[in-house]
Amino acid sequence: MFNFSLIDFSLSPLQIAGNILTLIGMILFVISSICSKKKHILLFQTGNHSLCVIGESFLQQTSGAVQDGVSIIRNIFILCHKNNKVWNIIFIVLGLVLGIVFNVVFQLDDLFMMGIGFLPVFASFQYSIVVLFPNIKVPYIKASMVVSSACWCIYGLFSKNYSMAIFNVIICVSSLCSIIIYFIRKKKSGIENPQEEFQVTNEE
Repeated sequence: MFNFSLIDFSLSPLQIAGNILTLIGMILFVISSICSKKKHILLFQTGNHSLCVIGESFLQQTSGAVQDGVSIIRNIFILCHKNNKVWNIIFIVLGLVLGIVFNVVFQLDDLFMMGIGFLPVFASFQYSIVVLFPNIKVPYIKASMVVSSACWCIYGLFSKNYSMAIFNVIICVSSLCSIIIYFIRKKKSGIENPQEEFQVTNEE
């Protein structure tokens, strides 16, 4: 009989370590959001992905670790000025294929967790596709972030990565608020296209 509790604080030392590393990684992600230089943003985000890979490995979050691993390689390419649309598509396909393969291989004995493991793969895939579109508008990017953060939050809860879940709840709520504010301002101003643009850099 399936028995599961979303909140289970009976964590092993390895799971606690995974939560701590993910927490530090998410803090680095927050720091990256207030940086003004692209290089600094990428460096902090690479640190975030690196710590999350280790933390997710401790928590057996295979598909999540794969997505962060691909993000590390992608950021290195961007830092080395090798980023373009072709490489972006390659990394999207790489994350999708590796995420599916590793998730299936490592979760064959647990079909339920295999299903949960597809969430970060879908989250990364849909967000990466959305930001590829030129001149993408704020509501679409924010809506994609809501979907992505919701997927990562559920994934974190079911794999006992509560640090991941909490931070993604914050991201989800802030993105929803941003969408609401956008349309309120648009309605008040009466302007068809408000001067709020999203600059696509392919940096999550």
